[in-house]
Amino acid sequence: MEYLSQLGVSFLTFLNAQPPGWIYFFLFLGAFMENITPPIPGDMLIVFGAYLAGVGIIGLWPAYFVMWAGSALGCMVVYGVSFWKGRDWILHLGKPFVTVESLDKAEVWFQRYGDKIVVFNRFMPTVRMFVGVVAGVSRMHPVRMTLYVVLGTFLWNSILVYFGVTVGENWQVVIDVMNAYNRVLMGLMVAGGVGYWFWRRKQKSRHGQDASDPMDRQV
Repeated sequence: MEYLSQLGVSFLTFLNAQPPGWIYFFLFLGAFMENITPPIPGDMLIVFGAYLAGVGIIGLWPAYFVMWAGSALGCMVVYGVSFWKGRDWILHLGKPFVTVESLDKAEVWFQRYGDKIVVFNRFMPTVRMFVGVVAGVSRMHPVRMTLYVVLGTFLWNSILVYFGVTVGENWQVVIDVMNAYNRVLMGLMVAGGVGYWFWRRKQKSRHGQDASDPMDRQV
């Protein structure tokens, strides 16, 4: 993680030295690629782009829209490929990390909470790419998916741009806060996953005992 952070700072230094046209291009590309390659620090890039707009190096509204478009289009590309290729292709591509059981569980959750998950997926670090995958595999309607992605990216990017513009030279403070937010959220997600695994194991063990009781009584 420290290496990725240093790499991100080095890239931001490089970005700061580019003419405005190239800055817009890299802002769009970074926001787009974060959906496909999660290690890319897309949030850091958006905050820094807003900072550059705040100090007058680039225009605020062009920067805002290229970053918003990059975030939304990146998510939609992941969704579109998953929608087109389907479950078998995702299982083959994600082997051995994606299993039939894990994908089935993800689809069940998505059928229940899919709308909210898509809208708020920008607030969840690392898992953003997988939301697009599950939405595509679950065959969410393209119009609904587009509306939710546009809304979700608008909400999250607006927050990042606001802080990036208002903090001025202290934009690194926002990055530090976001890194802490990501670590806490990831910790809660891991703890929740472990707790769910233990709960499921206990439920299976209890069902196994209940199933064996009639046989015990016959003996």
